Amino acid sequence: MIFASREVTTLPLSYCKQDLEVSTTIPFPGWETMELTVDKAKTFQIANAVGIPAPETFILSEPSELTSIEDRVDYPLVVKPRSKTTWIDEQPRMLKVTEENYVDSFEELERISTRIYDSVDVMPLIQEYIPGDGYGVELICDEGSPTALFMHHRLREYPISGGASTYRESYYDEKLESPAVELLDAMEWDGVAMVEFRVDERDGVPKLMEVNGRFWGSLPLAIAAGVDFPYLLYRAYRGESIEAGTYEPGVTSRWLLPGDILWFASTLRNKSHRLETIREFTSIRNQNYDILSTTDPLPAVGALRKIVGQAVDVVRGKRNLSGEVTDRS
Repeated sequence: MIFASREVTTLPLSYCKQDLEVSTTIPFPGWETMELTVDKAKTFQIANAVGIPAPETFILSEPSELTSIEDRVDYPLVVKPRSKTTWIDEQPRMLKVTEENYVDSFEELERISTRIYDSVDVMPLIQEYIPGDGYGVELICDEGSPTALFMHHRLREYPISGGASTYRESYYDEKLESPAVELLDAMEWDGVAMVEFRVDERDGVPKLMEVNGRFWGSLPLAIAAGVDFPYLLYRAYRGESIEAGTYEPGVTSRWLLPGDILWFASTLRNKSHRLETIREFTSIRNQNYDILSTTDPLPAVGALRKIVGQAVDVVRGKRNLSGEVTDRS
C-alpha cells in the first residue's frame, strides 16, 4: 500500500490508480472522483447543487471576461487558483494563496487574475471574501458515508489574511459536520478528505472554502487527539471495519518550522498587539508540535534544510517572500 502526504505526490497516484493497483493498493480515490476536489470550480458547483453555503463565486474562462463582473462584485475579493497543483509540460506547478491574492480594486483583480491565467492557462476563481475563523472537518468515508471524523479550529494562519494553519486545536460542532458529510456524500467519496470552512462572522454560517482529497497539513493534531487517520485508512483499505471512537477537544498542535515563525514575524508589524503576540508565540505549555520530536529529529532537520534552501532562492530572486517560485529558468 502506497501512502502520500502532499498533493504533488497524491494526485499522480490517484491518476494512475487503476494501473498501479495491479501490484499494490492506492488508498485514495481514482481520478474521476479526486478531480472533484482538485478542480475547485467543480467543488463549488457540487456544493451549490446540494445547497452547501459558500462564498459567492465567479467562474470565468479568460481575462477578457472580467469586465462582465466589474459592476457585480464587492471588495475585498479572493483570487483563488482553480487547482493548487497543475502539470505544465509534465512538470508540477504549485500556486499558493498569498496576501497578494486578496484584492481591493478591479485593477488588482485584473492583474492577479491575468498573472495566474498566464502561468497555468486556466482562469482562477473569483470569490467573495468571508471574514471569520477557519475550521477543518476531517473524515474517512466509504462511498460517502463517514466512518471516522475529526474537527479542528484554526487559531493562527499564515498569511494572517488567510492561509495554512500554523496553530490549531481539536474541536467539535454539529453545524460543521452536517455540510461536510453532505458534500462528500454527493461526491460518493472513498478515503480521507478535509473539508474546510470559515464561519462567517456576519451571520454565523459556516461557508465552504475548499476540499482537500488527501492528508492535510494539520494531520498531527488529529493523531495527538486520538484519531490516527493513516492507520485507520490502512485498515479501511484492507477491508477491515474501523471505529474511530471519540477524541479529546482542546488539544493543540503547532507547525513551528517555518509556519508559526512566519506568523510571528508578520504579526509583529502590528505595534498595538506586539506584547500579546510575543506572549502567544512564546507559550510552550501543553504544546504538541507537527514535526519537532526528540525521538524523531530528522523531519525537523529536513524542514530546516528546506527553509535555508528557500531563503537562498529568495536572495537569488528565484522565489518571493511567500515561497512562490518566480524564476523557472
